Amino acid sequence: MTTAEIQAELTILNKTINDILKGGQSYMITSASGAGTQRQVTMANLPELYKRKNDLERILDNAAGNRATRIGMGW
Repeated sequence: MTTAEIQAELTILNKTINDILKGGQSYMITSASGAGTQRQVTMANLPELYKRKNDLERILDNAAGNRATRIGMGW
């Protein structure tokens, strides 16, 4: 994967995460029949999106030579 491809995916991930944060990632559907049946629908797994974003950012940092290692509370 090239750095351009990683940047493109990061752009998409950032937009997706922002859209989810604005509109929510899950909602309840109630049946129209009046029976009161409900189910919850989850559109995306936000923690997985953050994990993928962090992984891609780490790859870019390594490619650019930015290899900071966090130790404890500081850098």
